[in-house]
Amino acid sequence: MSEIDKFVRLFAVPEFVVPHLSLFLSEREMILVARLNGEKCSVSKIVLRMNSNFEDVQDLLDACYNKHLVHREEVDGDYIYYGADFYELLDYICKFDENYPLIDKDLRRTLDKWCYRVYRERMDAYLGSLLEGEAVDRAPETFLMIEDLDQVLESVKDIRLVPCNCRKLANHCVKPTETCLSFDDSITDRTFGRSLSKEEAKELVWSAHKKGLMHQVNSDWRTMGPTYMCNCCSCCCYPLRLAQEKGTKGVFPISQFMVQRDETKCSHCGACAKRCNFGAFYSGEAKTVVKGKSRRKVELNLNKCWGCGICKETCPTKAIAMTQIIAIG
Repeated sequence: MSEIDKFVRLFAVPEFVVPHLSLFLSEREMILVARLNGEKCSVSKIVLRMNSNFEDVQDLLDACYNKHLVHREEVDGDYIYYGADFYELLDYICKFDENYPLIDKDLRRTLDKWCYRVYRERMDAYLGSLLEGEAVDRAPETFLMIEDLDQVLESVKDIRLVPCNCRKLANHCVKPTETCLSFDDSITDRTFGRSLSKEEAKELVWSAHKKGLMHQVNSDWRTMGPTYMCNCCSCCCYPLRLAQEKGTKGVFPISQFMVQRDETKCSHCGACAKRCNFGAFYSGEAKTVVKGKSRRKVELNLNKCWGCGICKETCPTKAIAMTQIIAIG
């Protein structure tokens, strides 16, 4: 078995990617993973396996660690390294490699399908525990109302902006991708991105809101502190794609609110129908007359409301409100 073949096996590279490996990493990076051989190794051991000097190997390990080709952990004051997998590498590349958008569209489309399938498989046990009411290692997402934005951002010290890996991979819409926020202890030496002030973060989230993106945070943010904020669409966002596929609305993500409409104020302009990610508001067949003009009535199917709240601010007649149905955190 060649070292490249060994790398493909150890790194769990999907078969369709193998002819395109040079787009994602160098031959030396592949050889490093192959020579780790699925083991946890010290730098001195890796130096021997790579038949190189300490400085060159350390530089290679640092670069590969940043790129999510390898992981490391500290043992007795020294680092040991071990291989990651292609799924983790792809997460880094789609966000931070400037050459990723230049990859053939058909290949990127296949990467998205593969990556979503792996994500779905890795989420099976977690979703199963949530649906059974069992304890989980992290709180599920919930939608954040835009009026709570200041409270979230004022409760954190450090804010890091990173690209949305979901929209980078899926590319199903033209909404912005520089939208994901990490906070405080969730920021690691491999979060990358750029630091934002609280005012910059507020401006960014409001801009995302105006462009129709929904806001999700960890549902225990009030008691445990915010760890992240994703500004999501329903067509690209992996968690929301999975939630729609699995029918986990209310559990993953948790729904705290439900929309209410005052039909006496509704002008049936259709702004809410254009903005709703889930089709809760839609143009029906019946017509109504508003200020002497005939319009198709905007209907509301409450069963399709996920409680994201982005319809509220778009209503010109203030006919929409969000009613809290559960309190969490």
